Parts: sequence; structure tokens; C-alpha cells
Amino acid sequence: MVERIPDGDQGGRDSLKDLVLSSLQSTGFWSFVAAVVGIVALLAGGAMYFTVEELREFSVSVIVIGIVLVFLALVLSPRAIAIFLIGRQGRYGSNIVVLTVAFFIIVLLVNFLLYRNPTRVDVTATRIFTLSDQTVQILEGMDGLVRANAFFVPSDTRSAAAQQQAEDMLNEFTRRSNMFSYRFVDPELQRSVAQQYGVDSFPAIVFEDLEEGTLQNVQSFTEQDFVTSILIVTGAEQKIVYYLTGHDEAGSTRDVLSGAIDEDNGLDYAISGMQRDNYRVLPLNLKQEASVPEDAALVVIAGPRQDLDQEEFAALDAYLKGGGRMIALFDPATPDTFNFLVAQWGLLLATRDPSTNKPLSIADAVSNVAGEELTPLLQKANVQYSTSTSPSTLGIPITDQIDVTFFPEATAVDRLIPIEETPPFVRILPIAMTTPASWLESNTEEVNFDAGEERLGPFPIAVVVEATGTIDESLRHPVSKFVVFGDSDFAKNKFFASSDNADLFLNSVNWLADDYELISIRPKVFPYRELVVTTRERDFIKWSSWFVPPVIMLIIGTVVWWRRR
Repeated sequence: MVERIPDGDQGGRDSLKDLVLSSLQSTGFWSFVAAVVGIVALLAGGAMYFTVEELREFSVSVIVIGIVLVFLALVLSPRAIAIFLIGRQGRYGSNIVVLTVAFFIIVLLVNFLLYRNPTRVDVTATRIFTLSDQTVQILEGMDGLVRANAFFVPSDTRSAAAQQQAEDMLNEFTRRSNMFSYRFVDPELQRSVAQQYGVDSFPAIVFEDLEEGTLQNVQSFTEQDFVTSILIVTGAEQKIVYYLTGHDEAGSTRDVLSGAIDEDNGLDYAISGMQRDNYRVLPLNLKQEASVPEDAALVVIAGPRQDLDQEEFAALDAYLKGGGRMIALFDPATPDTFNFLVAQWGLLLATRDPSTNKPLSIADAVSNVAGEELTPLLQKANVQYSTSTSPSTLGIPITDQIDVTFFPEATAVDRLIPIEETPPFVRILPIAMTTPASWLESNTEEVNFDAGEERLGPFPIAVVVEATGTIDESLRHPVSKFVVFGDSDFAKNKFFASSDNADLFLNSVNWLADDYELISIRPKVFPYRELVVTTRERDFIKWSSWFVPPVIMLIIGTVVWWRRR
């Protein structure tokens, strides 16, 4: 049985076939196709030329192809093109071209305005692209030209992430100050430039004062490092921090020949941190110097185990009463002379059990590290820090950005006299407290709370003192400021880089040295969120985002014009 096709359907198919064949044989049709493809090539090539620098050579080829196709359209059917341009079809086509060009102009203008406008909305969870207020203040206050010379090898994939991070931050710096600029240099292609700046390992960034020629090389790319480098090359005063020696304190343990350090008990990482903050850090032996040097911005005392002699005590006492600044990192069983030193200012270290003369350490049953009750864990979530907005510590920003710190085998920093008996010119301000579930433990071999003998917390573990005189004299002195911690281990090499221990110590140094702009300009947490794609998928995402939307618009416009012609 043979199915018979209706005459109407057969006629329709023949007419469609005839239309297609006549179109393919018509020079007007090919002229129209060449004109449309040529215009698309011109627009795409122009967009690539002005927006994608690495594709400029390819974009020139696309533009040339577009010009050739448009010329070919004119040659194939000049009459059809003329009718197209002046007829109704031409008006529709002109509208499409004008709207497309206007769209690209608007997009480019919006991108230009957004690029020139420094206002940004950082929607990342940790605000990794937002400069701190202190950094913005420093950049806006620059009065000399500074340039960052970034030495990166483009082909080195291992440094690609670091390069992107550095470029993002440097770009933000330029948006905040017209006095700051940067450039990227390939040290393999421009070896003479690298040698000129003394760069022999990559990647590295050299900050340069363009007027004075001062250079500062950094190989870690954080906001803190960049700000410190700017302060150094612009001639900001380099303050001197002294750390006390001669009483078995923690200090520099670096071997001069090998460079090796004591990874546990030294103060090397803290010293390096202070040096990155543009401080000159020097040892101080009072037996040799007999007094604290006049150029001291502050003195660090880290875990002394031997007493001060009479002359040393007198030197430190005179320094503090003359408006000195000090960070005291004390431990259980701190020698008595150091306890006497801070007792004049209203502090008492709970270093020994009066009945047994055993050292007292804080134990915390609730907030501790991995069940180690003798290592109290202080957390912002537990409201264990007093910030600059707290009524009791108003204006002291040391712990504003601190989330978690811990103090192995710490002791309490108590008041020597009740708060109501403390003179008004002596301010004792606890900035870090243990939880109410803490107590002072004398038997560290068997940690258990004895309700009848041991005292419950909370206990101050870090205290700020601001005073113009000691508690037992009415004579006024210049304002003395010091921070006393009931632990030194948190600032030593073993634990310095853990949690926010480093920030707590360095923030204290910055506050005592009146460098408020450096407080908490620390590396932000960079969340690891990576889209894993193949090379082909990456290229598709990259180029389709540029060309697919405009091509779709042109196709839709062409279809609309074809139906209305």
C-alpha cells in the first residue's frame, strides 16, 4: 500500500525547497550573509582589541576579516546593499546596529566608571579584599611618591596565586592614593632590572621611594608587610624595642653561623614580627648599660627566672616612673623582684601558694586546649576579651580583632588592693579573662579542684596599666603604660604562630609604641574555594562569557529583522 502525499503538502515542500535553492543561487543572499558576518567580526574584533590585551594580535586578524567580508558584500550585490541601507530593511538593520553599538558603549563606560571609583562592596565572608582603616589612613596621608616593583615569573604556575593576591592588593593601594603606583617585572626577561633592585630570588616585591631612592624588599605579600614597607621607604621613624637579658629570659636564640634557632623557648619569631612592624629590636643587659636607653620605645621582659639586682631594679623602676612602656610576660614562680616591680602600680602576680610555697597555675575545666586544663583557651565567643568599645577598657584596641588565644601554664594577674582603694591616677584594666570554671592549681601533677583550698576564677590573664604615679605616692610622673601577661609561653617560638597569639603580642607592642595604625593589620583568612575544571572547560568559560551574549543578541536581532522585512 502506497501512502499518497496531499498535493498541498507536496507543493509546500517544493516551494520551500525552491526558496532555499534560489537563495543559495542568489548573490544578494550571499552578500547579506557576508555583510552580517563581517559586521559581527568587526564588533567582536573591536571588543577584543580594547578589552583583552593578550588577544590584540588575534583581534586585528578578526577585524581584517570583517572588513574583507563587508567589502565582499558590497562587490557581490551593491544594488541590494543600497536598497538594504535606504529601505525599510535598512532602517531595521540600522536600529539593530545602533542598539548593539550603544550596548557595548554603555558596558565599557560602566566598567570604566567602576574601575575609577575606589568604592567597593566586599561580599567575601572574611573581607579579604577590604583594606583596614589604618591602611587607608596611611595611604591617604602619603606625601611622597612610592612605587612597588613586583618581580614575578609569568610562566611559574607555583606563584600564580601569590601574584594574583599581590596584584589585587596593590591595585587597591593605587585606588586609595595617587602617590602610590606599581609595576610587574619579569625577572627572567629583564635581569638587569632585577639586579638593579638587588633581587635574586623570586617572587619578590621591592617598594621604592621615587624621590629618595630608598628600597625595601618583601617576599611575603600581606597587607601588614606592604604597609610596613611603605612606612620604611618614606622615612617613618624606626622605633627601638629592647628585650631584657641577663635573668634567663626568653630572647634571640639564633646561631650566628648556622642560623638555627631554638624552636621551643626562644623569642625569635616575636622579634621577627616586631621587625616586620618596622621596629628595631635590640637586647638590653642592665648590668652593662646601668639604665634603660633614652631611645627605648618600650622594654619587653619575657619569662625571667632570676632576680634583678639592686641596680637593675632601680634602672627599671626609674624608667617606668619616667613615663616608660613595658610588656611583662610573667610565669608561675616569677622571681620576687619582678613581682615587686609591678606591685608598686597595683598588681600582684598569683605566683605561689602562701601555705606550700608551690607555684600556682590557672586550670580551666571549660575552655582549654584539647582537654589540657592547665592551658586555658580564651575565646571572643565566650566574651573573654575587653575591647576598645567595652566601658572598662574604652579606647584600648589591643584585643579588638582577637578571636582565640591560649596560655600554657599561666598564672593570674590580680589587683594588689581593692578597686575602690586604687588611686584615680592609676588605671588597671583587665583585657583578657579566664572563665568562671577556672581555678588556681598548686599541684600540676594531679589537676583537680579542691573546693576548700583552691580559689575559683575568673582570673585576669592580661592586664593593661596606665598611671601617672605609683599607688603609694602622690607625686605625679609622665604617663606610664605597660601590659602584664600571666604567661610567656604564648609569645615563644613554639606557640607564637598558633591561633591569634602573635596578633595579641604584636598588638600590645603597637599600642605601647603609639603605632595605632599597625594594630591588627594582619593577614586575613583566605577561604579555599576552588572550581576545578579542565583546560578546555576553563577556555570555554573564559571566552564564552565574552562572545556568546553579544552573538546571541545579534542572532535574535537578525531573526526579528528577517521576519519583519
